Amino acid sequence: MREIRISDVNFSSSSIVLLSSNTNEDIHVILSANGRLKIIPSLWTSIFTDTRVRRLSLIDLQLYESDAQILAKYLCEQVYLIELTFDSVRLHVHSFDHILNEGLQKNKSIQRLTLTNLDNIDASTIASLIKHNNTIKYLSLTNNGISSDGAALIADELRTNYTLISIDISHNHISEQIAIEFRKILNESHPSLTKIILNNDQIVDENLPIVDQHSTTMNIEEGIENEPMLNDNKHINNEVQSKSKNKFRFLSTILVTCLFFLWGVPNQLNGVLIRQFSKAFVLSSFEAGLVQSAFYMGYFIWALPAAYVLRRWSYKIGIILGLILFGTGSFLFWPAAYIGKYEPFLMSLFIIATGLAFLETAANPFIANAAGPTQSSEKRLNIAQAFNPLGAITGVLIGTLFIFSGVELNEKQIEQMRFNKTYDDYLKTERLRVVRPYAVIGGVTYLFALLIAIVPFPVNKTKRNNQDNQQSNEVNTLCRTLFFFSIIAQFAYVGAQVGTWSYFIQYAQDYVQVGEKTSGYLLTGTLIMFALGRFIAALLMHCGLSPSILLATFAFINVILIVITVLLPNIIGLVTLFITSFFMSLMFPTIFALGIKGMSGQTEKLGSSLLVMAIIGGAIFTPLMGLIAVKTKRLALAYTLPGGAYFIVGLYALLAYTLTIERNVEV
Repeated sequence: MREIRISDVNFSSSSIVLLSSNTNEDIHVILSANGRLKIIPSLWTSIFTDTRVRRLSLIDLQLYESDAQILAKYLCEQVYLIELTFDSVRLHVHSFDHILNEGLQKNKSIQRLTLTNLDNIDASTIASLIKHNNTIKYLSLTNNGISSDGAALIADELRTNYTLISIDISHNHISEQIAIEFRKILNESHPSLTKIILNNDQIVDENLPIVDQHSTTMNIEEGIENEPMLNDNKHINNEVQSKSKNKFRFLSTILVTCLFFLWGVPNQLNGVLIRQFSKAFVLSSFEAGLVQSAFYMGYFIWALPAAYVLRRWSYKIGIILGLILFGTGSFLFWPAAYIGKYEPFLMSLFIIATGLAFLETAANPFIANAAGPTQSSEKRLNIAQAFNPLGAITGVLIGTLFIFSGVELNEKQIEQMRFNKTYDDYLKTERLRVVRPYAVIGGVTYLFALLIAIVPFPVNKTKRNNQDNQQSNEVNTLCRTLFFFSIIAQFAYVGAQVGTWSYFIQYAQDYVQVGEKTSGYLLTGTLIMFALGRFIAALLMHCGLSPSILLATFAFINVILIVITVLLPNIIGLVTLFITSFFMSLMFPTIFALGIKGMSGQTEKLGSSLLVMAIIGGAIFTPLMGLIAVKTKRLALAYTLPGGAYFIVGLYALLAYTLTIERNVEV
């Protein structure tokens, strides 16, 4: 690269200097004037219209508003310049803001930016630049008098920037507290950032590819290049790759969030299947409850193998495998219906649940820990999980509209059909009603598997920063303690949720005498309450309410509601049972996030699988509730089991809050 130095003595003939440079080499232009003279507009035009100029260094200059206007205009349009330096440049603060906001924010070529020895630059403008620019990879902000408040703004926006590789913010007025915030950014496995320099303290993420491990600068006056050069010939490709990386990261997060909706459909269809199979196979409440047992047994058995897949390969492979199993189990409903036996349906449900075990083991930690900072994991997971009840609502509507026939025979009608030898045909028709909905679900699932396979996912990081591995024993103990009780709480909650919804339709029919389709619509209403509760819980957490306290409050409210459901088995009991869905809404994601918080890498994946295994509670509670209903001949009494489970969740939440307060650690 050829260096052309233009000083105040030849500003007036600068355009001639550049144009007369008879070379095809890339050019590094250095403007230095010791603070004297004004740069003529033709010089800027000459620099920014010459496609050979790849570096521009402005040193010890006095710039004016007119210069700022020209710079902003050309920087906005520039596609050749890859490196820009402002060193000891004097310019009004508003003019600097104009260059950064109108020029550099929209620039699509500059990859290395140095702003140094500037006493009139606004940190909030730099933060805005970091937020909106997606091409700058190396940023130096040394000796600019940036305060701790300004550095805090910059740190916040670094978390949203997926392009920067290195930032040097040394020799500014930054407190130790803010320095800790910068260290946390790398500890959170930032997707692109590998180095932060704070004064003489260089923080490096050892898990990401590092271009530069040395704190060096470019001595422009001597033309010595101590810092590694960017590959000038590939700057356009790098720009495209940077855009693609951000786009695909966004797409992968959206797709994973959609999975929460997708697996909500079969989860809630189980309640419909219990009622449908009771009719199609003439089953008792206990036998029909085996639907949930087969389903959640798949979660229990395959959660640990799912964790192995994630540890051995990646989130993406685990999700694709889960979707394939999910779709395959759905399509198996067709041969099961023609076989005409209950057991093949249970096997199909087991295969579906196996796929969902892979999905939940991968998707929950991906959203909680891989999609953003750990401080907001509960809020983020609650938002993603809010799409799950929307899927559940869809599942109930599918069951109500396309599976329930609305034909409910009394004993006399059944005897008449048996006499006419048409009863078996009726049962077969009822069995076949489940085939088409599940075939559609299977097709949609395979389509999602294809989309996941096409869209690149973030690289699965299994190592962590050394500092992350050196957590205090106190925090490690807290994580283990909370995790152990999280498994118990998750087991209790899932059992309560599944049991509550599985027998909701039967409760409505037994005690309020409504039809199966009306009961199905009421169940849909409970899921709307559930979705509403998820969004409101996320909002309350965003407003600063402790997740543990909110969890405890909601759990104990549900205990009271269940007591009313048991003691008043009528319209009042049905209403209170209906409302429980609102207050159970935040339990799964909050328990999950609290359980894996503080974990990293492989431990996180194993912890996630164990929490998914706790879903076995759904397989145990449902048949137990059916057994209680059969033995006592009172379905309302069976709801004492979910009531006890909510009480356990409430105690867990109080324990989590107490442990957190005692150790002064944010959970």
